[in-house]
Amino acid sequence: MIGQIYGLTEGVQVKDDKFKLVKKVGERGTIIPKHNHPEAYVLFTVVKGKVKVFLNETEEHIVEPGKLLNFDGNNYINAEFMDDSEVFVTLVTK
Repeated sequence: MIGQIYGLTEGVQVKDDKFKLVKKVGERGTIIPKHNHPEAYVLFTVVKGKVKVFLNETEEHIVEPGKLLNFDGNNYINAEFMDDSEVFVTLVTK
């Protein structure tokens, strides 16, 4: 089989040796605590709502549908959902 379709519920969606895809869902005010992913490059994509993302507690980004935040997972991320939101986080193995 060349392609595969996944049902996209909350949590880890796909995990293999090259990447991992995680879906996060939350209400306005939901917090993603400070953490990092040193083994990966990170693609942070909001598909619904709006999320305020902090990198290393100094750099602030507002991410909403139509925008993609990309960063090296050595950096620390924490975030707050500004609206009821759905987010896909893709971790690409270094």
